[in-house]
Amino acid sequence: MTSSPDPGRRPHLDRITWITYLQLSLFAFFLYGFGATQALLRDEQGTSRTIASLHAIVFAAANVIAGLLIPRLMERWGRGRVIRYAVIVMSLGIAVYTAPFGLPASLIGTALVSCGGVSLVATASAFILDYQGSAGPAALTQANALAALFGFFVPLIIGLTTALAWGWRIGLWGLIVALLVTELVRGRQPQTPRLQLAQAPRPQRPTTAGHFGNDHSPMPRRFYWSLGVVGLLLATEFTLTLWSADLLRERAGLGPAAAAASLAAVTGGMFLGRIVGSRLAQTWSVDRLLISSIVLTLSAFFVAWTFTRAWMIVTALFVVGLGIAVHWPIGVSRAVASSGGRIDRASGLSSVAAGVAGGIAPFVLGVLSDQIGFHLAFLTVPVLLATALALLLIRPVTTTTPAPQPEPEPEPEPEPEPMNDDALPHLTRDDPAGASPPEPTTADRPAADDRPPRSQ
Repeated sequence: MTSSPDPGRRPHLDRITWITYLQLSLFAFFLYGFGATQALLRDEQGTSRTIASLHAIVFAAANVIAGLLIPRLMERWGRGRVIRYAVIVMSLGIAVYTAPFGLPASLIGTALVSCGGVSLVATASAFILDYQGSAGPAALTQANALAALFGFFVPLIIGLTTALAWGWRIGLWGLIVALLVTELVRGRQPQTPRLQLAQAPRPQRPTTAGHFGNDHSPMPRRFYWSLGVVGLLLATEFTLTLWSADLLRERAGLGPAAAAASLAAVTGGMFLGRIVGSRLAQTWSVDRLLISSIVLTLSAFFVAWTFTRAWMIVTALFVVGLGIAVHWPIGVSRAVASSGGRIDRASGLSSVAAGVAGGIAPFVLGVLSDQIGFHLAFLTVPVLLATALALLLIRPVTTTTPAPQPEPEPEPEPEPEPMNDDALPHLTRDDPAGASPPEPTTADRPAADDRPPRSQ
């Protein structure tokens, strides 16, 4: 690696990090495809916006259930095995969602994908933040940049296959294959002695914040303020990805295929925004970065909401994508920074908050659309953003580091113990790690997985 002025906050891109990035990106492929297909699915099923919004409610309910269980599952099974089961459930859910059996099948498929996908995101995010240490916010933003790149292609693929009369399901069927292949590759990663620096759970050692790895005591009050911000920001992102196609259809007069393809403007903006955001996260505080992104999003939204020319709306939606790009990675990093070192719990509860708000807000917009018209109902987006901005200003975190830092070493510094097979915990290929981290930020909390090794 090349030297840098602040190497501790630059992500270390080893093999296991890239695999984790890719798995997050595959979930993003479905998530943005989910938004692009909702209008097409509504046309196919002949339902109203209110009924179609039930998909968001089901997604949110399953999200909450999974988010509450994730920390316990990571504690019991380890992060690697949770990711394995999450991929299987998600693949099954996509198959059910795309089955041409009407509303019940699409709702059941949505629930399964939500359970699997949210489990994957929460577990992989906790791993990245823990593994990368002080580079966590930049690494998680980088991971979400790759996810947005995948999301950029989804509306284009769906719009193209719809226009060619191939159907919108083709791309999602290919996603099932990609998920299973990626998980197979991850499970075949070789074991190394340095796995112990990135493995969970860690039940016996106290963290630098003075808590045990599996501490179940109440979270700090400041964490719940941060959790509220995460929920509001993700409600905004879900609402925009689910309903922006309707804005283009109603205001600009685009057809279903063109409107679905035009959602690539949002995901393209998110891709570019996360590349820039990953750089900014290395120098800016999380509060400063989120406040700036909200102001940018609000400004661009009102342009998209006001004008009726398609190119202006699409351009404004691209800038909206730039703004919301950092909402999830920096929002969850901020929540983790407020958690007192409880990384897995903070990541799981962030998924719960995102699921609740992300399900309720699109449903409310759908109901309001049937009552007062879509254009006016779409103003729920700036209301959500303004509320999040208010919480940021009232309860700032003002930190640039998402995870607890090691305490200063006592003097004289003890000599490191030699690494040998007897000193290592029993490791399995289920654990999502396979290379040395750039900085041993978790060395004070070694792995404690006492399960016997097993092969995939």
